Amino acid sequence: MSNVFVKKVLHKNRHLLKHKDGSQDIIVKNEGFNEYFKENLLDQYEYYAEFFENAGIEISAKRTYSQDILETLILIHKNRKTLRKNLSTPHIFSSNFFKDKDSKFLDSKPRLKDDILTILGVEKFPRESPKDQQYRLVVDCLDPKYILLCENIDFLKDPFEFRKNHIELWYLGGNNTKKLYEVPVDKIRFPMYYVCDWDFHGLDTYSRIKKIITEKDKNITLIIPPSPLLKPIKSGKHDSKWKEGLLSKLDADAFTEEETQLIDQLIEKNKWIEEQTISPISLIINADT
Repeated sequence: MSNVFVKKVLHKNRHLLKHKDGSQDIIVKNEGFNEYFKENLLDQYEYYAEFFENAGIEISAKRTYSQDILETLILIHKNRKTLRKNLSTPHIFSSNFFKDKDSKFLDSKPRLKDDILTILGVEKFPRESPKDQQYRLVVDCLDPKYILLCENIDFLKDPFEFRKNHIELWYLGGNNTKKLYEVPVDKIRFPMYYVCDWDFHGLDTYSRIKKIITEKDKNITLIIPPSPLLKPIKSGKHDSKWKEGLLSKLDADAFTEEETQLIDQLIEKNKWIEEQTISPISLIINADT
């Protein structure tokens, strides 16, 4: 009953759950609960239950993980072989996969940390990361028509809409653009797009990625938000600042005239655009048509 959905929807509004007479510690189901569960919740239950079984993790109510954490664990499981070969310290790992948390997040979550180690098939994290996050995460889809390279890992945690629209997701760990040199040209079979924070760090990364892709005789398109939400450069934990100099000393040759105009506007107003405020699916589909 501490869960808002359970308490407000299943208990108060629909009366599908109730406390057992004489006990506030036991919850029982009313008539209609089974039908509601089957129609609205069973597919989600089976999806996560299958993941826990495949990952070798006990299905237990003790694991009160949020959906974001569950999707993160699924992402780790799907890319476990790549991650296991290039495993970082727990603090670096936490910073990459739980960006909205402190780097010491896993230190306070021993059960979650143990589950991650179980998924990866290792006993512990190394003390040092000798390869500095040299990996490329991929979320496959059955019938890809586009490739979206993300600066932030968040899109990979919720891939359903991307798959429905035939978009394969790529993410480079630790801002490791050089990893793209190792990608065979035949793997870049579809139009490639890039979505990122529109700040110095994100745009500088894009310019380096574009150089690598161009050297492979392929193209990549930077997604331009049509109605961008501009944020103050010092908002939250954001620490990427514009530099003094023409176009903030970014590689001007990497950007189109339209992109350059938006960058100049951001520099002039000392603003930035957060990647999570950009909805790339419709922009990719519309660009293709």
